[in-house]
Amino acid sequence: MLIGIIEDDHNLRDNIEKFFSLYTDITIVFSVNSIEKFLSENKSLTQEPYLIFIDIGLPGISGIEGISLIRKTYPNAHIVMISGTCNEDSVWEAVSAGANGYLLKPLSLKKIIEQIDIIKNNGALISPEVASMLFSKIAQKTKEKEAKIEGVLTKRELDVVDYLLKGQSYKEIANQLFISYSTVNDHIKKIYAKLEINSKGELLALFIN
Repeated sequence: MLIGIIEDDHNLRDNIEKFFSLYTDITIVFSVNSIEKFLSENKSLTQEPYLIFIDIGLPGISGIEGISLIRKTYPNAHIVMISGTCNEDSVWEAVSAGANGYLLKPLSLKKIIEQIDIIKNNGALISPEVASMLFSKIAQKTKEKEAKIEGVLTKRELDVVDYLLKGQSYKEIANQLFISYSTVNDHIKKIYAKLEINSKGELLALFIN
């Protein structure tokens, strides 16, 4: 797995690098202290990172502002924000901008490794405190949005959307609905096509805006 890091705290960035270097199946393709540095140094990278960690409070261009800039270079990367506080406005801004996850400091790198399979199954890296706040807010807005799209999506597609918004992976959704992984994948492709979106980040943004 290819990983990128954008973190201005030198000690934290160094700890993340050292920790991931212990795993032979993980390669850090870039590690910089700002979005500006990322933009100036990563034009020659040909391989897209699977996972990119970004500090939300970077100097200069903020982590949230940097999401759209990173998406231009790496449209399919899983972007996970790192923050010292669980600020509702910041969480909403990050998710609306296209972030795939949100972790609070201090980071538990061991838990991140344990959750790699969740990410590979299209799950999200979200700290429990953030998830609780995020999904309760989404639940309120989902009822309003679902009423508007009931004529667009089928009942089963709405069920899949509901589980996606709760942060469940494709495998977990398949188990909940007693269907196969490939069937879940087919449903999600149809959902994205009908709603004219391309990712879970866009789906979250659609329901929270």
